[in-house]
Amino acid sequence: MDKNILIAVPTFENIKPECFKSIYGLTRPEGYNLCFDYVAGYDCAKARNQIAKNSMAGNYDYVLMVDSDIQLPSDALVKLLECESDIALGWYYRKRTKTDQTIIYTFGKDFNDDNCIKGRTMIHEVPRPIEIKGGGLGIALIKVEIFEKLQYPYFKFVTYPNDSVLSEDLYFCNLASENGYNIKCNPTVKGNHIFEILM
Repeated sequence: MDKNILIAVPTFENIKPECFKSIYGLTRPEGYNLCFDYVAGYDCAKARNQIAKNSMAGNYDYVLMVDSDIQLPSDALVKLLECESDIALGWYYRKRTKTDQTIIYTFGKDFNDDNCIKGRTMIHEVPRPIEIKGGGLGIALIKVEIFEKLQYPYFKFVTYPNDSVLSEDLYFCNLASENGYNIKCNPTVKGNHIFEILM
């Protein structure tokens, strides 16, 4: 019996054309049905929480969250499934970075630049999927059953007394790993971060 994957985009305004084209061009893994949805008009945490609810209500096996400004490689779904993990991430460079920073973090106390895996490391030194502390969810394949076992809200922004902030995606990674779920990144799933320069 085929399994079902919901491909969902959390977006405040619109989906970049390059993002939508890359979703349309995804290779469908054998034995999987694909459905598309988007949640608009919310902040990212609320949109991701709504996507999680939608994925449970629709009895999906997986949800692939794709940020509206990310362009996927065509084999992204196939490669993320190869991770055989609860949460499988692709990677991309941080928007407007000049220091080779990605959105993937290796194990360490905090999600900071010291624990950030650099792009050149991802490209040249990581030959296969690796376990990670967490990362941005711009390309994230998540087993839906995780949401049924975690405390709601699954995604939220946290501001600490020293004014540092934990983003909604890293909050989710912390919550999932604290509850025994594993997170992997496949270095062959590299997305492009789309941004426009307005003049």
